[in-house]
Amino acid sequence: MVTIRRQGGFTLIEILVVLFLIGLVALPFTNMFLFGVQGSHDNAEHVLAYNLAREKLEEIKGLPFEIIKSDYENFREVFQDRPKYDEAYYNEASFEKYFSDVFTDRSLNESELKTTFTRLKQVYPKGFLKQLQTYPEDYRNYRRVVKVEQISESAMPSKLKKISVLVYDATDKKIAEIATLIGLHK
Repeated sequence: MVTIRRQGGFTLIEILVVLFLIGLVALPFTNMFLFGVQGSHDNAEHVLAYNLAREKLEEIKGLPFEIIKSDYENFREVFQDRPKYDEAYYNEASFEKYFSDVFTDRSLNESELKTTFTRLKQVYPKGFLKQLQTYPEDYRNYRRVVKVEQISESAMPSKLKKISVLVYDATDKKIAEIATLIGLHK
C-alpha cells in the first residue's frame, strides 16, 4: 500500500496573493523613489544653470567698467543678414529668445548654431576680452543671456550698472537668474 504524504509547501494561489499584497505595500515607496529621482534631476539642472550664471557674472566683474554691456549691445550683429533672425537683430526682446553664448561640440553640428558660433567667436573677444569656449555636453540644453542696465542718479554720468545673467533651459523656461550691481570706483 502506498501512502501519500503531503509535503509542506505553498500553492500557486497563495504565492500570487502574497505577491499582490507585497505589490500593494511597495507601490507608495515606488512613487516616493520616482519623485526623489525626478527631484534629484531637477536639482542637478538648477545647479548647472546657476553655475553658468555665476561663471559669467565673475567673468564680467573682471572687465573694465566702460566695456560692460549687454549681450544685445555687444553681439546683435551675429544675427545681421540672417533671414530667420531679422527680428533678433532689431529687437532686444527677440534677441534674448535666440541668443546664447553656451555651445557644445555636439550642438555645433546643427548648421544654424554653427553659423551663430562662427560669427560670435569673431566678436566675442571685443566684449569679454577672451576667446569663446565650448562647454561639456551636460550644458547642451542651456542658453545664457547677459543684460546690463545703467543706473543713473540725476544728471551725473552713471557710475553704477545692474548686471543680470539669465539662463534658460531647452524649453525656454528661465531656470536661473543672478543679478548684481557694479560700480565705477576712482
